Amino acid sequence: MKNGEKMENKEYLQIVENIFENKSFNQLKNERHHHNSNRFNHSVDVSYKTYKICKKLNLDYKSATRAALLHDFFFDEEFITKKEMMLKHPKLAVQNASKITTLNKKEINIIESHMYPISGKIPRYKESVIVDLVDDYVSVKEKLGGDFRNLKIAVNFLFILFINVLIK
Repeated sequence: MKNGEKMENKEYLQIVENIFENKSFNQLKNERHHHNSNRFNHSVDVSYKTYKICKKLNLDYKSATRAALLHDFFFDEEFITKKEMMLKHPKLAVQNASKITTLNKKEINIIESHMYPISGKIPRYKESVIVDLVDDYVSVKEKLGGDFRNLKIAVNFLFILFINVLIK
């Protein structure tokens, strides 16, 4: 998916406009993420894929899209070790997001549970599970440099299977 598609989708942009306009959030462009990306681009990718999936499934795509965009809203200097970052960044992302926008209960759960089971916070909504899976998918894609045609087919199959089980 090209960045142009995301930036031309008026409904998506309306949902995330106030976040995109925030100076602090835009500093994520300077935070390296998964070796081949920055945290801003990673978050936008997770957010847009979440938007498309949740809208297609008639879920709360607005809350899911916003929370997906904010799920990694933290800065490396806020942690001492990578382990601490991995375990604690969801809570810090909620704190940072709450400083720039009002979050509803669903958005908070989506952000806090996006690292389940590592974070220990249980996903309470379908949208929470979707963001967790989309984040995993995008992270694998980034770590492999985007060249993973066979893996992509397998992950897509598992993702579709999981969503079908979830919805039934």
